[in-house]
Amino acid sequence: MNLHRVALKYALINAVSHEGRAEFKAVLNKIFVDVPEVKEAIRSKEKREEIFGIVEDSVRYVNSMSYDDQVRMLEREFGITLQMLEEKKAMKTRIGLPELPNAVKGKVVTRFAPAPTGAIHLGQVLRAAYLSWYYARKYDGKFILRIEDTDPRRVKRVYYDWIQEDLRSLGLEWDEIVYESDHFDEYYELTYRLFEEGKVYVCNCKSDEFKRFIARKVPCPHRDKQGAVDYWEDMISGKYREGEAVVRLKTDLTADNPALRDPPLLRIIESVPHPRTGYKYRVYPLYNYACIIEDHNLGITHVIRAKEHETNQRIQRMIADAFGWSIDITYVEYGMIKITGVPAHKRDIRSALRRKEMEGWDDPRLITIRALLQRGIHPEAIKMLAEHVGMTKHDIEDLSLKTLFTYNARVLSPMAKRIFFVEDPLLLKISVSGDVYTSRNPWIPGNEEMGYREYRLCPVRENGGRILRVYISKSDLELIRKVSEADSILRLKGLMNIKIKNIDLMGGEILAEEAGINEVKGVDKIHWVPAGDLSLKAFVITPGGTKEGVIEFYAQLLSNGEYVQMERYGWGRVYRNEGEVIYLMYAHK
Repeated sequence: MNLHRVALKYALINAVSHEGRAEFKAVLNKIFVDVPEVKEAIRSKEKREEIFGIVEDSVRYVNSMSYDDQVRMLEREFGITLQMLEEKKAMKTRIGLPELPNAVKGKVVTRFAPAPTGAIHLGQVLRAAYLSWYYARKYDGKFILRIEDTDPRRVKRVYYDWIQEDLRSLGLEWDEIVYESDHFDEYYELTYRLFEEGKVYVCNCKSDEFKRFIARKVPCPHRDKQGAVDYWEDMISGKYREGEAVVRLKTDLTADNPALRDPPLLRIIESVPHPRTGYKYRVYPLYNYACIIEDHNLGITHVIRAKEHETNQRIQRMIADAFGWSIDITYVEYGMIKITGVPAHKRDIRSALRRKEMEGWDDPRLITIRALLQRGIHPEAIKMLAEHVGMTKHDIEDLSLKTLFTYNARVLSPMAKRIFFVEDPLLLKISVSGDVYTSRNPWIPGNEEMGYREYRLCPVRENGGRILRVYISKSDLELIRKVSEADSILRLKGLMNIKIKNIDLMGGEILAEEAGINEVKGVDKIHWVPAGDLSLKAFVITPGGTKEGVIEFYAQLLSNGEYVQMERYGWGRVYRNEGEVIYLMYAHK
């Protein structure tokens, strides 16, 4: 057992898993698990000092390296890739999907009910949308898409279309679509019924004023005086202005939760026209009122919702009781998901758009479905993440997008074409002896049917010698310096080995000489792009801004929307192929 090598392995794994910093204690604990005899050996003071010294040296050495060098060494020395580590982590945290309670084959009816107030985002899809669709399909049931468009101040016409486009893009097809705005007349008729039965009243209290009455568990002045149908008709006809009146349900004023005491059912909105009905209606139902009416009429059997809706569920039950409805709905609740490091709330995104801090709802910094798909996240990866997080009432406080990226890489690996993109190109001049050099890299490794990207490269005469010109990335400069200082060799992937002779940053070029054609085990590889006519201008749009560089000639064959892996750079998608210039979206490393 080579303890130096074991310590190096776990120091690299720990560093790569924690943004480039390894911790002594974490590395030591891993060694104890992998090599139990080490734990026994440290009982001896002499051995303990020796072992701790080896681990400390390994941690110090690894922490002195750049993150990219850590990743490269881990793969080169131990055959462990970053993707393998992410997949292992994802499998450890996988929750999965349980059976749906009270589900009967062929009888399950679920719904996803988004409001058209913005583009749907990852948080909505992972549970509310995907789980509702999944269980309807699992039990040969019915999946309903219900558009909750009862607040004309917030809904916009374009969002109706986006909701449907995004769900279709994910493959979450619905069996029926329902617009709540189609049922305003029905809501009015049911409200007439509640007034006639003395179960509701028109309240003119200001919000703060009403809260004071409720806090004291006493009725507001309007409860016993404004329960007649006439007051409801006054709301509809225009006697009251926006903000002056609401319809409230009469409930138990001693209820434990103040939110259950005379909750509002309908309110006046006349400041803006509704995108589907214009100014035809001026009284609009609130969420709980429309929700339970629709759930009842549609025969919903299972509602999959966030646990924060527990109070809403109780209010909806009280509304159903007022109508005398027997509601046989199984409510399946899940915890909240907080996705770290990205804005998710629609209100935050709307504010950012108005301040011109975002380009649109498909800005690559966002986790809207539109943004993720455009970047190059495959729909199947999103479904895999949904099944990964599962359906539990426990909150997930720190879901990392790295888990989504792991699944995405797994989906794209056998299907995405490979291509070389060089950001911030530096000219590499290679002194060679041959007349023609052939480069041959597969479009998709392991899939010979997809063919190869083949180039014939001809050196040019310069200062009495033959020079092959290629572009390499400025990001590889640190590696090139290390190779040069070690008097070692470097491989241009699929082309040749080189030995660095001079680095001239002032002149913007690096000089090297040919060091053999055949691959040499253990030698670092870098990607490259031929200089001259075999390179095209390229722009890669990332969450951190647009990156400029060159891309290999075969990129002209790529179609808009096609998935790609820019080797050693990241996964993505072709945004726009302009022939002379290629625009790509960056998904992730």
